[in-house]
Amino acid sequence: MPLNRCSKCGKVPADGLKNCSGCHGATGVYCSSQCQKAHWKIHKPMCRPIGPDDVWGIKILDNRHQPWSCQFEHVVLNTSHPIFTRGELCPVTEKCGYPLVIYSDSIHGGIPAQENNQPAVYLRIEAHDGFAPMRWQLNEPGTCYVVRQDRQPLTKEAIEIIYNFHSYLLDIVNPEFAVNGHGPWRQALSPEWLKSFADEYRQDEISREGRLGFDFFP
Repeated sequence: MPLNRCSKCGKVPADGLKNCSGCHGATGVYCSSQCQKAHWKIHKPMCRPIGPDDVWGIKILDNRHQPWSCQFEHVVLNTSHPIFTRGELCPVTEKCGYPLVIYSDSIHGGIPAQENNQPAVYLRIEAHDGFAPMRWQLNEPGTCYVVRQDRQPLTKEAIEIIYNFHSYLLDIVNPEFAVNGHGPWRQALSPEWLKSFADEYRQDEISREGRLGFDFFP
């Protein structure tokens, strides 16, 4: 599925988008050369062509590689990878209009894990109660993989925002709110809530860390 918005600013120019010459538009399309230059640091790790049956996802390393900022790695997954047949939908992201599929080498693949994987367990929490299923809590998930359900490229910046959104939700969880039909949160999970969080998170990172190009949540 081709990208339909500028990878940096998210705009759709009237005169069309231009493909990055390095990846041929697989992970980067731009409305201007200025946007392309500003986005290069973020785009560089994914700037290469991929096959029609390949999808850019994220590999989440286990807790031996903490902090979480070191646990996320770009990875190209072929559609033959078991994540596309045995992976589980992340319920919170589905409610928020950004459905992700997650796969555990241990839980789904039967590969013995050496360590737990806290970011992956956070991503797997249920929307109705804020708890991950018991098989995720009691078993060590080990190395995990995440892809977008629509098979669009998943960036490290996007998974960073989504993981931090889940962390925020777990900080404010309150079972008493469940009677309102929202799960254990004061308001219902929605694309608007995720986008609002993403906007605030990005602006904070841009102003505090000077993260050039970190201004669009695809």
